Amino acid sequence: MAAARDRFPGRRLSTSHAGLWLVHLEGPPSVLRLTHQATLDALGLDDRVNTGRLDGSGPVDPLLATSQSLADHVWDWWGGNPPPLVYRTRTMPTARSLAFVETTPWAVVRARPLAEATALLVALVLRHGFDVPDAWLEPSALGPG
Repeated sequence: MAAARDRFPGRRLSTSHAGLWLVHLEGPPSVLRLTHQATLDALGLDDRVNTGRLDGSGPVDPLLATSQSLADHVWDWWGGNPPPLVYRTRTMPTARSLAFVETTPWAVVRARPLAEATALLVALVLRHGFDVPDAWLEPSALGPG
C-alpha cells in the first residue's frame, strides 16, 4: 500500500491509469539495509567495522567475530548470492557504504492491468481512502481477481 501512496499521492486513480500494470516479482530484496541505529545496536556493530580499527586485545575481538558471523549468515541465507548490503557508521548517520554487490535476477510471478487487480482496488478504497473509477469496482467489469 505504501507504493500506491507514493505513486498516487492524491489517493485518486483515474481511467487514465487503466494502462498501468501491476507486476508481482519474486527474487531477492534490492538491498539488505543495516542503517538504522536500532539495527546497529542489536548486531553490536560500531564504527570499527567501516574503518577496520580493531582492538587486537584478547584472543578474539568481539566486533570482528560479530561482523564475520553476520557476513557468513547473509552469504549462506541467500545461497552464496546475497543482495547488496547497505550499512552506515554510527558517527556519520547520513553516509552509506555498500558491500556484497553480486546480483540475482528477478522472476515475474504474475502480471495484470491495474484495473483488474480486484483485491488491491478494494483494499485501497476500503482501508486506505483511495478513489478509483466506479467501473473498476463493478463485478461485471472486474473479471477474476
